[in-house]
Amino acid sequence: MADLEYLLTRAWNPDTRPLAEEAWRCYNAGAIRASIAATWTAVTADITAKLILLADNGDAAAAAFRSEVYAAQDKGIHPDGVRSMQNIEAALLAKAFDLELVDSIGQRELERIREDRNLSVHPSLRRSGEVYEPPPETARGHLTVALTTLLTLPPTQGGKIVEAYLDYTCDPSFVPVPLHIQTTFFAHVRTSARTNITKLAAKHALRELNPDGRLPAIEYADRSAVVLAAFAEQDRELVRSVVAAQRDHFQRLDGAAQLRALVRLGDQDYFWDMVDNPLRDLLQGLVEARLEDSVSLHTDWVPLPTDLTAILASVASSPARERLPELERRFNQLNTFHKMNVVAARPARYFVPAVLSFIAEAWSFRVGEQAGNCSSSTPHF
Repeated sequence: MADLEYLLTRAWNPDTRPLAEEAWRCYNAGAIRASIAATWTAVTADITAKLILLADNGDAAAAAFRSEVYAAQDKGIHPDGVRSMQNIEAALLAKAFDLELVDSIGQRELERIREDRNLSVHPSLRRSGEVYEPPPETARGHLTVALTTLLTLPPTQGGKIVEAYLDYTCDPSFVPVPLHIQTTFFAHVRTSARTNITKLAAKHALRELNPDGRLPAIEYADRSAVVLAAFAEQDRELVRSVVAAQRDHFQRLDGAAQLRALVRLGDQDYFWDMVDNPLRDLLQGLVEARLEDSVSLHTDWVPLPTDLTAILASVASSPARERLPELERRFNQLNTFHKMNVVAARPARYFVPAVLSFIAEAWSFRVGEQAGNCSSSTPHF
């Protein structure tokens, strides 16, 4: 059951929140019809405020609605003004749907609130003259629907939120702040838009698709992986399902792209849930071939290539070690200097024993300095 008191604190519009809180107080006091009426009032006020804000931000369709509202307000409480506002209210949910404030299901659920509000305030609608007496659960359910479908969400349209996401992730000044990503593009976004953004992030993180030339595909894939990790903290099953849906496309990528995806996502359980046994064998073969080609060609004091270091650093991930045991065997075969390269590439708890051995076995100032750098950057050290 939804925690309504928590949802009330998340109401996006501070002017609408008191109306929703009034509906909650009426419910707790047993005034069920009054609660339903107050909930509908909160819905109409919220939609109106959000559409006017969209108009202020340049939306032409919303601007027409704003003009209607202002014209009705100019007429005041005279009969013409009241009729104008009634006409606006009658079309309000359709307008909210047209401008993507709610989807079709949300529109239907809010329509039920409107219908029950009419029954609550117009007893004459029943031929027998009996007063409509909704059960308390109806009022609570309507308030929950209003909050989760509309009141807690910002006035960002479905298509516009995807555009805003692309602008953010393609920004040259992109800063990967998980909490900001979760709040802006997940927690306060409708379910359908949230799913679409998650699918978009999964496609780019796994397949390195070109973001319309706004960034190099590999760089954008790295950013998309950060987004997926942030979303997974909120809804891991959603991320797991959209990543799994990319398996067939991922299997057809070239080996270099698959190895980069392994490096990018190899520490995430949802990546390995996508990897079935045939794909695991393919990745194992790619890793072995890349290691065989490169490790033996580098002398003790020549740093490993960046891509090879990144592949070996995947050994820090428990799922990667389990599915690709060759990683751990190869890491253990490295000399001390090359192990330091790997640890520096991805500091992790797994490397703590290795760092301790670096410090204990340091035979020169240079080795000691490198070991010290590893220890200062390794978590849990």
